[in-house]
Amino acid sequence: MKKIPINKDRYSESSKKSVGHEFLGKYYSDIKYKCSKCKKPEIFTAQEQKEAYEDRKEYMWSKHLLCKACWKEMRSIEKELEEKEEYYINNKETALKNKEFLEEWLETLQEYPKYGKKENTAKIHSISNALKRA
Repeated sequence: MKKIPINKDRYSESSKKSVGHEFLGKYYSDIKYKCSKCKKPEIFTAQEQKEAYEDRKEYMWSKHLLCKACWKEMRSIEKELEEKEEYYINNKETALKNKEFLEEWLETLQEYPKYGKKENTAKIHSISNALKRA
């Protein structure tokens, strides 16, 4: 198992203020986990941890729950949801009459929680109602 030295000085400010920051060990080591979506065994390598916490300044207690493939899919869904939301905001009347758009948006919203994200029940309900009227 590969060990990589931790440089606590390079952590984000929120991580430095976090309970337990002063008790971190001296090295990163590989962390094995199972993807919460596809259940595939995965490893959060020591090198990946160093890059996440020291270079990208991710919060030190954040956990990796998705494998790389599922994480990439989840980010794609997030981007798609942002694009659909923007389209809706800029074209509300047209969007509310477009059954195909509403069905795709609803399907994407329902897929998102499968990646461990919170379900947007209000938006799902709103789009479901709009579909009945479309």
